[in-house]
Amino acid sequence: MKNIMICLFLFCALCSCSYMKHTSIQAEYARIQKADPGQVNLKHMIDRETYFVIGQTIDKNVRYANLPLAVAAYSSKFKPHERVDTMYFAGAGTHFGLNLPEGDYQILVFADRNKNRVFDQTEVVGQKAISLNQETSPEKVLDRIEIQLSSPQRVDWAEAISKPNLAEPQQSLFYPTGAIRSLDDPLFSENIAILGMYDPASFLEKAPTMFFALEEDLGFKIPVVFVHGIGGSIRNFEPIINQLDRDRYKPWFFYYPSGGDLDQLAELFHRIFLSGKVINLGEMPMIIVAHSMGGLIVREAVNKYDNSQKENKIGLLVTIATPFGGHPEAASGEKHGLIVLPSWRDVNPENRFIKELFRKPLPETIEHQLIYAYDNPATLKISKNSDGVVPLSSQLRLEAQQQATGQLGFESSHTGILENEEMIGHIFERMDRVKNFYPESHLEVLRRGGYDVNLSDDYSPVSQYGIHSVGRYWMAISKGTLKPIFPEQERFLRVIKGEESPKYEVVEDWLRFLKEYPEIDRD
Repeated sequence: MKNIMICLFLFCALCSCSYMKHTSIQAEYARIQKADPGQVNLKHMIDRETYFVIGQTIDKNVRYANLPLAVAAYSSKFKPHERVDTMYFAGAGTHFGLNLPEGDYQILVFADRNKNRVFDQTEVVGQKAISLNQETSPEKVLDRIEIQLSSPQRVDWAEAISKPNLAEPQQSLFYPTGAIRSLDDPLFSENIAILGMYDPASFLEKAPTMFFALEEDLGFKIPVVFVHGIGGSIRNFEPIINQLDRDRYKPWFFYYPSGGDLDQLAELFHRIFLSGKVINLGEMPMIIVAHSMGGLIVREAVNKYDNSQKENKIGLLVTIATPFGGHPEAASGEKHGLIVLPSWRDVNPENRFIKELFRKPLPETIEHQLIYAYDNPATLKISKNSDGVVPLSSQLRLEAQQQATGQLGFESSHTGILENEEMIGHIFERMDRVKNFYPESHLEVLRRGGYDVNLSDDYSPVSQYGIHSVGRYWMAISKGTLKPIFPEQERFLRVIKGEESPKYEVVEDWLRFLKEYPEIDRD
């Protein structure tokens, strides 16, 4: 038992009381499943596999743009029409995420048309049947599930669902509801991060999309995706984010349940950030900064990356104190632990995940900066030294060094390195070399923002946001001060000149703006 506690302390940097608490909780889940089996209970059992479903509601007739929606998955495997997972959001068109055990499901989409905070059986506006198994989803991820919304229908077996009485999350024009949050949001607390280790299903009920941002999207900024380690959260990167040039970069986060299966998490990271199917960056590159186990997830995600034209481009990958060779204590934890987290199992140096991590070389287009930490430089020995958590030999696995563009070590602890000013400076220096898609002349105008005017409700929310945030740039394109740099801008300019009819509401609103504000500063 002593060895297990040492393993937990060194590798997870968590107190043993959390481990024992969740050991008891897992034992209770197992007892309930034996006495009264159910899919809801099953998905909370850490030793059972679950599947992650990524989908989107499609509202072609724009009936539900401003209504509260709920998407729920039902299974009859153990009980008739058991509601296994539910996600609440506002407005159609956004992506949703569901965490479900193996089985057949009926997915229903509800719209709270009377806004009484109850989704009842007469408010079903979309349906879809799916099957989750190794044949349909060998990577344990099923994405691109589109549910077409239609007129409300009655589904007699669907019970009424009361919307949780929680603080309303911030809505976004471009991201899922609740994706925009501040660093001090309770969702990013240590308690929730630990929950993600020991009960991934409960974590995913609170953070179902795993994508978060600090601000509304502006397409001219380079996204920097931060990926935390085991037991970590978005807040671990606060020292870096506080110094980030927010005029040039926008922070994004992969906030995931760190006790989960690393193969599945890597698949999710690829599909959300790299595939171009959920987030499409076009020619804009992204930067990825991953700490500890987060580096393993990203490296495995890159194994799934084809570097194709459709996928997003990785301009820079920075891994910090990542156990590329696994962790020796994980083997002991897997053998003797009262509960075995899937991520512990994957980090065992003798298991397949670590052994096959470098089966594919990094694409030559990706710059990888390998940053390692050592905590006792006076006795620096590669085979014995560590940062207090991860052995230096694991951080400097030979294949990782061979495929890295550059590597640099810092005298820091495993988590302390994220506050190391020299290390932060090194990251920023490498970030400066990632070229923005927009020419500097365009970026200068984009950073000037938009027009501080009161617009009527005749303007769509997206149009209002664009005029307020990048209106001066639209004006420069309209007046010919800046030349178009991609086809959509060329079409935009033809519309301005009257050579083509507008196809999009945003362009129509811009034409209205030019007429309503003829005297506005057009320089």
